[in-house]
Amino acid sequence: MTSQEHKESRAVLPTNSLQGNYVCPDNASCDRIQDRRDILQRGLSFGSLMAATLTAQVPIQSSAAARNVKSRTAGYNIQHTEAEWSDLLSPQQYFILRQGGTESPYSSILEGEERAGLYLCAACRTPLFDAKDKFHSGTGWPSFASTVMSSIDPNVSNVETEDVSPVQYQLAGAEVRCHTCGGHLGDVFADGFLFVGTPAFVTGKRYCIDGGALLFVPKDQKSIDQLQVLRGDLPPKSRHRNAVFPG
Repeated sequence: MTSQEHKESRAVLPTNSLQGNYVCPDNASCDRIQDRRDILQRGLSFGSLMAATLTAQVPIQSSAAARNVKSRTAGYNIQHTEAEWSDLLSPQQYFILRQGGTESPYSSILEGEERAGLYLCAACRTPLFDAKDKFHSGTGWPSFASTVMSSIDPNVSNVETEDVSPVQYQLAGAEVRCHTCGGHLGDVFADGFLFVGTPAFVTGKRYCIDGGALLFVPKDQKSIDQLQVLRGDLPPKSRHRNAVFPG
């Protein structure tokens, strides 16, 4: 597929239930790859640098996010061509999940979500995170202290972590993907110790996730047949009135 054909295929909004009435947020970039670690590093204050130095660990996001060379297709249980993914996902979901993009901070409705429930992969609906492990990191992205484990093998996480050296993990974190479809979710960092009083302080990990890669299913669902999901590719409620769509 040529770049022009791919661009044209993405211009047609799908009718799939995940699409809903998608409106790309004004402050969201659906056209170019951003780097979460670059964004955070540029915004890192002098005080944060001093704190990092004093604790002998550097919670700085370097310019390596979403640059994992591993295929996002080969070896995963759910596979589609990129054209098919483009039809199944909204532009923002495709940008994040398939292109490894990063949404703007505080642009997802899920950053402020506090209800009990599960966070699913927006591409394949695999359960990835439990709301009990969510906390407010102040970074502008939904943050979690741990992941949901596989229902088939409790020793395997539904979230795949990039295989990096211990040094790289400590200094720059690692990319995380959906274990089922290979979709890019965000990054995991070893700075959980900085978030005292949160679940991350216990696990030592901070999963910094793009809300647009997720769907939220509230715990108080009465029927699986009438499942309601909150799509993370939508802006905060103050800027979008109809944020909930049928599953």
